[in-house]
Amino acid sequence: MKEHKRGMHLAGNIIGIVAIAILLPIFSVNLTLIIKSYAQPSKVPTVFGVAPLVVQTGSMDPAIKANDLIFIKKVDTATLKVGDIIAFQPVGSATVVTHRIIEVYEEDGAAMFRTKGDWNNTPDITPVHSTQVVGLCFHRIEGAGKLAQPKVTVLVVSVLVVLLLLYDLLRHYRNNRNEKNA
Repeated sequence: MKEHKRGMHLAGNIIGIVAIAILLPIFSVNLTLIIKSYAQPSKVPTVFGVAPLVVQTGSMDPAIKANDLIFIKKVDTATLKVGDIIAFQPVGSATVVTHRIIEVYEEDGAAMFRTKGDWNNTPDITPVHSTQVVGLCFHRIEGAGKLAQPKVTVLVVSVLVVLLLLYDLLRHYRNNRNEKNA
């Protein structure tokens, strides 16, 4: 019986450690992104040069759909080529657009990009200057944008924390009861 209790205690400790190991980085990354977004509202917040973005429209369908979660990374704009999917901020806008490069050229010594959404019939009217490029899209998680919304993230993390606390309280209650019965 004692072996069983020790095994359960060990399993509980392992579950707790794994839960904390998962929750702590998620919490840290989210907190960093939130703080950066308030500190510099006109810039896309990044962690280690990577930014998660939730796609709002279907302009890149079928490659990227609305509500997909994409990850972009900062890159040297000189390495961008036709076919790359980039995120950029149009002049005077806080919105980030994610479209495919269909032409690369130089103007006044600066790299310029003609872009187009895969779903759109025509290219974007205004070319993208290299200084407007936020990053290169390198990964997509289909539909995960629905879960990455701040309210959902807070809810999920809160539920996990409450469950972890309840589990810990139950474990302490059982340990105290077992010590009294021993």
